[in-house]
Amino acid sequence: MLSLGRNIMQQARRVESSSVTQQTLRALSGKIHNIHIDNIPRPGKGVPKDEMPFYHHRYVPKFHDAGHPPRKKHKIPRKRASKLLLDLQTEAVAKNKSDRPNVLDVEFWPGDAIELEMVTHGGINSDKTEKVRGVVLGRVNKGLGASVLIRDVLFGDAVNRQIPLHSPLIKSLKVLEKNFIYKGKRKVKRGKLYFLMDRPKKDCQVTK
Repeated sequence: MLSLGRNIMQQARRVESSSVTQQTLRALSGKIHNIHIDNIPRPGKGVPKDEMPFYHHRYVPKFHDAGHPPRKKHKIPRKRASKLLLDLQTEAVAKNKSDRPNVLDVEFWPGDAIELEMVTHGGINSDKTEKVRGVVLGRVNKGLGASVLIRDVLFGDAVNRQIPLHSPLIKSLKVLEKNFIYKGKRKVKRGKLYFLMDRPKKDCQVTK
């Protein structure tokens, strides 16, 4: 700490055209821990404003024109990483949609009865599959984390399942019946049908 303060004082004495006076440095000598070596003014004209990489103190009009181009913004590392992650997820979603259109391109809505063919065990290349049915209570569209919540009644008990749509274990998806809960008598006007969990079990029974 003493060597740092000594170096700061020596550099400050060499600066003749500095706006920081010797009295100010002596007043701050007891607070050396608040002074950084980069904060001491150095001789020279410095970098012109036009050559500064990020100069935010110039006039910026409300509507940009040819005479006043838009200013450059800081590329914060956290935002840059989020943008890269978003690009990677977008590419992965597009690739999955092109590889498995029978799952990700099937159009269904809350209230429809759907059937999914899933691999039970043995890996993604296994032929041991089972069919899962249920009423769609809600759908989450969140990139690779997209999923669907279905409800069915098996052996007298209501079963809710949250199934990720981008999982390689899903082989196919098909719609058994549109507007299953109202039988086509009226439209489904909600995106999430969680109230069906409080209704009688037979309202969501797809498997007979």
